[in-house]
Amino acid sequence: MGCRHSSSPSNSPKIITKNGGRITLKNKISIQQHSQKYNHEKTNGIKLSISNKTFSSLNLEQILDNHGKNLIKRFEFNSACLLFDVSLTHILLFNNRQLYLININTMNIDTYILLIDTINIQEIVWSSQLNKFLILTSDQLYQTGIDQLQLTPIHQIQFINEGHRKSYMTVNGDDLLINRSFGYDLRRYSLVNFNLLQSPHVYKEKKDLCITTIQLNSNKILALAISIGEKQMIDLIHLNTDELIHRIKLDFNENISYPIDLHCHGLWFAKTCIPYVNIGHCLITSDGQIVRLKLFSNQDNFIRSLRITDDNRWLLIGRQHALELYSLSNNMLFS
Repeated sequence: MGCRHSSSPSNSPKIITKNGGRITLKNKISIQQHSQKYNHEKTNGIKLSISNKTFSSLNLEQILDNHGKNLIKRFEFNSACLLFDVSLTHILLFNNRQLYLININTMNIDTYILLIDTINIQEIVWSSQLNKFLILTSDQLYQTGIDQLQLTPIHQIQFINEGHRKSYMTVNGDDLLINRSFGYDLRRYSLVNFNLLQSPHVYKEKKDLCITTIQLNSNKILALAISIGEKQMIDLIHLNTDELIHRIKLDFNENISYPIDLHCHGLWFAKTCIPYVNIGHCLITSDGQIVRLKLFSNQDNFIRSLRITDDNRWLLIGRQHALELYSLSNNMLFS
């Protein structure tokens, strides 16, 4: 997930807009709209047992079946670098030095050009607690609303610019967690006042470990993609106790990475990979089970990022050069 950008000494970011904040997109992004009627079929799914409750697996295989029944929009880009998140009504996406604010209900797109080359956007996360998007750069955390895109620095949180290496953050409720530069140093902040709280200590003594992605769910379970040597795996940790609940590992030659919270029953979406051979996708349950998904035989078209809105109405899929918007309103995630 995400991508790396060049870094330089920090300056305050400046944003310009054209035509009152809305410009016509030319040779930047193409939009394909699918307006055919939906024919939603029920699927039995894969049965999983979690806390003695049985339910059907997430119907991703049905939703993403390449027939376009649920696909509403496809935004195509020249660049392969997609960083985005979604609120109930808007998508904020960064691509090729530009921020795109997309209104899901109207499909209007406001485009903002970053004038300063030194701003190095690392991560975008929506906070329902703040009703704002948070934007993490190499040396600063910003926030912006959805009525008008204006990056406001959060001065309570300060960083040292660490250059090209990627950093990650995750938000749920009052909690904000930031992992800097792939390291094992996790920092936990309160979104009430942005004060630094007691940070997790689970990796303090493990210097050979590298964290690449973090996701926090509403049960205060923190999922982390970690690397030890060349082996990638996922840890599930209880945020409040530092307890390692599960370490998700595949066979010796296969890696598993980028956990994504699916906002339901503690499920996570993840990527599996045998380097230079095969890319796959799977679900991870709260008790550590792995359910493999049959998605996309074309290995160049794997899912680079995935987001689901908190109300389970919209699914966003980031691919190599595209962002796809799917409607879930008539096709429940679980059946």
